[in-house]
Amino acid sequence: MDLEGGIKEIIVREFAVDKEEVLSEAHLQYDLGGDSLALLNLAEALGKRYEIEIEGEDLVDLANVGELVKLVESKISSRS
Repeated sequence: MDLEGGIKEIIVREFAVDKEEVLSEAHLQYDLGGDSLALLNLAEALGKRYEIEIEGEDLVDLANVGELVKLVESKISSRS
């Protein structure tokens, strides 16, 4: 599974939404209903899966899922 697919899979699990809802342009809070606890859980799950440091606060200002994928990509590439 590619990075975007893996991230979307985690969002589906943490936010309890259908995978069809998790589009690249979907906003984590407004479109997918992610509250502060869901964002914290998402950050923790992403950190564990991809072995990166990510905080719930990092996710609050993201415009959409696509930006989240870019953030995770940059965190992965900067750890090397």
